[in-house]
Amino acid sequence: MRILFITGEYPPQPGGVGDYTQRLAQTLASTGYEVMTLTAAQGRWRLWQATSSGDKALPTPRNGASWRLLAAVRLVKIVRRLRPTWCHIQYQTGAYNLQIGVNMLPLLLRRTGITTAITYHDLLPPYLFPKAGPVRNWVTLLPARSATAVVVTNPEDEATLRAAGIQPRLIPIGANIEPSLPPDYDRDAWRTCLGVTANEALIGYFGLLSPGKGIDLLIDVVASQPDWHLLIIGGGATSPTDRTYADSVQQRLTMTGLRHRVIVTGHVTATQVSAYLSACDVIALPFRDGASLRRGSLLAALAHGCVIVTTPPASAATAAALTGAVQFAAAQPDAFTAAISALLDNPAARTRLGEAARAVARRFDWQLIAAAHSEMYQALR
Repeated sequence: MRILFITGEYPPQPGGVGDYTQRLAQTLASTGYEVMTLTAAQGRWRLWQATSSGDKALPTPRNGASWRLLAAVRLVKIVRRLRPTWCHIQYQTGAYNLQIGVNMLPLLLRRTGITTAITYHDLLPPYLFPKAGPVRNWVTLLPARSATAVVVTNPEDEATLRAAGIQPRLIPIGANIEPSLPPDYDRDAWRTCLGVTANEALIGYFGLLSPGKGIDLLIDVVASQPDWHLLIIGGGATSPTDRTYADSVQQRLTMTGLRHRVIVTGHVTATQVSAYLSACDVIALPFRDGASLRRGSLLAALAHGCVIVTTPPASAATAAALTGAVQFAAAQPDAFTAAISALLDNPAARTRLGEAARAVARRFDWQLIAAAHSEMYQALR
């Protein structure tokens, strides 16, 4: 069976949806599926063949790549030429530059014999035009109403779609970065290279910069604690809105007393991410909409057995899954400061949280995730 994933981002481009798609593609390939991934980068189409040991670049269409509505028919032609059994869209509107061409794909492919699926990584609507209002939500849900299979990654989005009359499958994501430390890893040496002394705390943040992830809150926290350092692992931005926000964050870091205590790594390898996560005392993830199991950064921190402070989830099911494995705190500087301080003063609590985090992470194994997709492909073919 041939599976074609379509995604707005894919490694080496930064982004959690791309990392997820690569891991899923390679895991499915290891079980016998033929898996390709179509994406766009720098105005060109990119096509990858997944194998259990990595990706192989394939020849790509010569026409310029675009996710715009006017380019949807061209995208259909490319998909038909590749002749997949399933065309599976990995959807996050920001990854497609807020364009909606891909939203039309399941509808346009209905009469081609190609079965379609869509995985919603979030339900944020695209920008269309001023005061678009309900039209934006209609466009967001159009692929779900047209595709054969609809997948969500977390209970919050599942509840939203069910309320809209759509019956999705809940298949969780796994860690986008799993523990893979460099040879002869020395935690103290990595901390020293970051300028962190033995009596100072290293607070970590992992992911891209966007307003909803609350890095500005963490800057306020660290600014008030002279013996704390903040390590921003990654720290890039993709959408125009996020880039504007990231620029404002960088401007804040020019303040006296912050630049030498806030380190931004930029995009780094998986091994480096693993080393940095393991070097931190606490990982702080102040999601303004609450912790969610759709967050690859949270899953990665759990897989590393990190001591995590994050915001309470909107879903009771997510809260139940995370309770005892993370420390919840309201998305306010004082609340995060108090939660982090309490953990820094309590080594036993940090040990318990780290062990519980690893136990929770085992529920999100990539083989289980691939098996759930395989069952869907076989059942609905």
